[in-house]
Amino acid sequence: MEHVTYDIEGGDYNEAGAASRAIKAHLKSIGARSDAIRRAMIAAYEAEMNVVIHAHRGHLDAAFDERRLEVDVIDEGPGIADLEQALTPGWSTAPAEARALGFGAGLGLPNIRSNSDVFALESEVDKGTTVHFTVLLQPERAVAHPVLSLAVIAELCRDCRRCLTACPTNAIRVRDGVPSVLAHLCIDCTCCIAECDSGALCLAATAPDAQRLGAASLAVPPAFLAGFGEHVPAASVRDALAQAGFVDVHSVDDFEDALRREVMAQAEAHERPWPVLSPACPSVVDLIELRFPSLLAHLAPFASPWESLAAAATDKSTAYVVSCPGQRSALAARGVDASSRAVEPALLRDLVLSHLAGRQDGSVTPLAAVKPDDGVLRVTGIGHVIAVLEQIENGLLTATAALELFVCDGGCFGSPMLADDPFLAEARWPASAAPAASVPPTAAPLEPFAARPGIRLDADMAKAIQKLARLETVRRSLPGKDCGACGAPTCAALAEDVVLERADATLCPYRSTDGG
Repeated sequence: MEHVTYDIEGGDYNEAGAASRAIKAHLKSIGARSDAIRRAMIAAYEAEMNVVIHAHRGHLDAAFDERRLEVDVIDEGPGIADLEQALTPGWSTAPAEARALGFGAGLGLPNIRSNSDVFALESEVDKGTTVHFTVLLQPERAVAHPVLSLAVIAELCRDCRRCLTACPTNAIRVRDGVPSVLAHLCIDCTCCIAECDSGALCLAATAPDAQRLGAASLAVPPAFLAGFGEHVPAASVRDALAQAGFVDVHSVDDFEDALRREVMAQAEAHERPWPVLSPACPSVVDLIELRFPSLLAHLAPFASPWESLAAAATDKSTAYVVSCPGQRSALAARGVDASSRAVEPALLRDLVLSHLAGRQDGSVTPLAAVKPDDGVLRVTGIGHVIAVLEQIENGLLTATAALELFVCDGGCFGSPMLADDPFLAEARWPASAAPAASVPPTAAPLEPFAARPGIRLDADMAKAIQKLARLETVRRSLPGKDCGACGAPTCAALAEDVVLERADATLCPYRSTDGG
């Protein structure tokens, strides 16, 4: 079995949860089932917090193999006089400081017991308490990600390496001045594209010439129609597109609204655990499948708005203006030939501007009021999205009914592939909204979501544990600078590259020769 130990200081609320987070990361890297990881995380967190709240100090000892996780949390503290009473939900001796911070509800020990397969509690007054629990492990079933729409143009790379830290899943490496993307870790977002001024990281193949699409229907995001400044309302953009030869121009926002209604209906019916997560952003779905598979049951079982639009479209020659790789991949998953029917916004923007030249009437599109509350909490920006998903996975966000999460700041209006400021474009949209789509809006059902194998070290859990031990040895030989000099985003990522034979530790110019 692999063994790890973590010291816990009583009263240190700033570091509280570090041990349980580390256990969660280890279990994910060996490919344990997500439901077991979540139970282990909750149990470990509660045990860790009991030390922080009640004891002077303590330590958490964990051992795991491919079959089970064994955890002992031993503290030096006041001990528990009545074990049966301590296991009663709601009973607590937490001090005022802990209660003021939201802890001490009297659910710690009951939560540990309910999330464990084996539970034991021992305590001696004035000496301390030992909590033992076991969580049985099994391998997670995983499905490879079928489509990737992030492309690399190596000759454009200036070796600035900003993409390394921009990527939220550590999917990018830059070696010998050439960027590469680890497809199994990529979530098809725009984070690296936003940082890559040279264009080396970009959207995969799309239609090369908008004017050659023919008399096709055109599906566009609201952000595109509202993204030409205050003197060009959405209706004028639609007219320009019609003059360019598109026979029918419709926005995807009706499909976004249809999906939002379905998500709220599921939340109100309590058909899945709260909060119900909307699959509106394909990159967020990829992120959940990759890093948060325990939350798959929270995802409403519907396709993204772009997939729903493609499924409903009767004209198979429809072209789609996509503002991120995730949208392109979503269309490809629905059978759309994205290399010829997907269109980059910049390509179509030039076409629209050529038809708008000299035709503005000088009127100004007003900034509309914010949309009324529809019951869905909207969270945008990758950092906020990951923080919220962490809270849900840790059982700390249960009262919210439904969430709509977007990787880009400002949602789809904030894609770096669009020209206008996202806050201004979104505020203009309701006041200049295009007519309803000619395609009836629906939220298309979807096959169940599935975990991706990206962050596990090996498909065989026993081998993954061996690699994890080797990874920790290599990581300790590295300086922890996370400077990117080796071409990996962090020292931990380089250690993983070494263990998986993607690189050599000598790439680090600062490493110690005493470790691995």
